[in-house]
Amino acid sequence: MARPPIDEEREHRITYEITVDCYDKYEVSMGWYSYLLDHLNFPLRAQQTIASSSPRASNQKLSKAEVVTIVGMAETDGFETDILVDIEYYDGSQTDVIAIPLSQLQIIDGDDESMQAFEDWQYWIDQGNELAELDEDEEY
Repeated sequence: MARPPIDEEREHRITYEITVDCYDKYEVSMGWYSYLLDHLNFPLRAQQTIASSSPRASNQKLSKAEVVTIVGMAETDGFETDILVDIEYYDGSQTDVIAIPLSQLQIIDGDDESMQAFEDWQYWIDQGNELAELDEDEEY
């Protein structure tokens, strides 16, 4: 996939709000988590963008294009390679809350603040960035 053109306003927000003073990959992860926690106003309707048969799919329960409700940020220990969000999932008999990567969703209904935050995250990912996994014994 081709990278999107540079968006100077978005780059400025990422550099001076989200990753400012981040000196390692753990801090970048926490910067994104904090930014999204502050700016995503739950609940949000979203659509799964990766087929469950894809090797990149984190959850085999969801089908591509399935519409879900994001109910919050998943708890994290900072050792994730993606930002995880909690979604409501109905398996046919009961509703459960499961965590899936935000990068596998497309928000389809949200307020302006939520949409901007999600689009900032998606832009950053589409530029080829990723949260690097931090080994549990690595110092930070």
